Amino acid sequence: MTKDNKTIPVKLGENINLIVEGLASSGDGLCRYNGYSLFLPNGVTGDRVRAQVSKITPKFGVCKIVEVISPSPYRIEPLCSYFYQCGGCQLQYLAYEKQAEFKVQVVKDSIERIGKLKLTRDPSFIPASHTFHYRNKGIFPVVKKNGRVMIGFYARGSHNLVDIQICPVMFDPINQIKEDIRQVIEKHHLSIYDEWTHTGFLRNIIIRGSMTDNEFLIGFVTTPGHFQKKMVKELADINNRAKGRYKVTGIAQNINSQKNNVILGKESKILWGKGYYHHTMGVISYRLSLTSFSQINPFQAERLNCMVDKMISGKKGLILDAYCGIGNMALWLASRGRSVIGIEENAEAVKNANISAQENGINNCSFIAITVEDYFLDNKNETNFQAVILNPPRKGCAKEVIEALLKMRPEKIIYVSCHPATLARDLNMLCVDRYAIEDLIVIDMFPQTAHMETVVSLKFA
Repeated sequence: MTKDNKTIPVKLGENINLIVEGLASSGDGLCRYNGYSLFLPNGVTGDRVRAQVSKITPKFGVCKIVEVISPSPYRIEPLCSYFYQCGGCQLQYLAYEKQAEFKVQVVKDSIERIGKLKLTRDPSFIPASHTFHYRNKGIFPVVKKNGRVMIGFYARGSHNLVDIQICPVMFDPINQIKEDIRQVIEKHHLSIYDEWTHTGFLRNIIIRGSMTDNEFLIGFVTTPGHFQKKMVKELADINNRAKGRYKVTGIAQNINSQKNNVILGKESKILWGKGYYHHTMGVISYRLSLTSFSQINPFQAERLNCMVDKMISGKKGLILDAYCGIGNMALWLASRGRSVIGIEENAEAVKNANISAQENGINNCSFIAITVEDYFLDNKNETNFQAVILNPPRKGCAKEVIEALLKMRPEKIIYVSCHPATLARDLNMLCVDRYAIEDLIVIDMFPQTAHMETVVSLKFA
């Protein structure tokens, strides 16, 4: 027990009355009790609740709602019947206009507090055109409990699986395909992986696809081993059973022998059909395989591409698209007459991007399979880029990338981020006597969740 424990005004298991004063960056309600900070999952600003203390630390505690005494005017009924059990979404109980305010505030706070940059105006906000049924990829853990196959998502902060039939943020065909697969798995008594004993075969099911092309790809993540031919044959008959509801282009197996929570292994093979599907956006047809990265919200992805195109308007020189994935943005810009180099460490994604360029007749865009760090090291800053687009994973850019950009001095940098804290950290380094923020936009790529996408236009000062 810590020395500061005597100053904590609550005890584990204690029931207390609270008023939710605001939302933390996690989406949890933020309350104070005798000066002590308490986080309240599923709490809405303005709620008066009775809550039970479930965790205490010297600096903060965590509670769970026992009873909503007086609900906030912004509290709404979640569309999903699994919402309070599943950990996939965090904000379905919050009116959409308040979700927007929350996301803008998180970005603003991160940039001003972590990035130590004073904003002259609040970020702009681009709302989602589809607040449900927008997600084009589902990764579903599979477990077996009491003889029953369970497919769904983990409860928040745990590895307890919530069995889910319909997820309302997914494309409808993804839910349908998952349930059709469940029937085949149960019929053939497929061995299911146990993460505690590290025995069994099937670990996860991945389904991704396109509503514009009505094409979907199925992936099974397994331990080393083989599917029965009879089962593969029945899975391959999935389109006939679908009766036009969807079209599966292929079924792949990804082999993961690691004894950890990493989802994908390094080896994949095709069990049936093709190892890819197509998605059309604008005039471009993109090829995507099982492990290649692409934005999970295609409706907002098109808006994002248009936004970036507008931000670099007037720049006629070479553009670098770093962390380019399957070439979503690079090919979009190239189709509008810009010369682009795309950098991506995932070799499968680069293969997809190069094939997409060929299939669309785009010859002013090239892709290189290399880490962004190694590209800058090998390139030695010799290429003169008019604009650089950064779209890194949640961990943000490595320090070497920021340092290389500061030496290279492109006229414009467009930073696309899915994590406000690492964005703020990187902006702090870029904006010290070098770059100034021209535009800052929050685009709602992930409705009903506490996640957000931010686009920042930087101009060399």
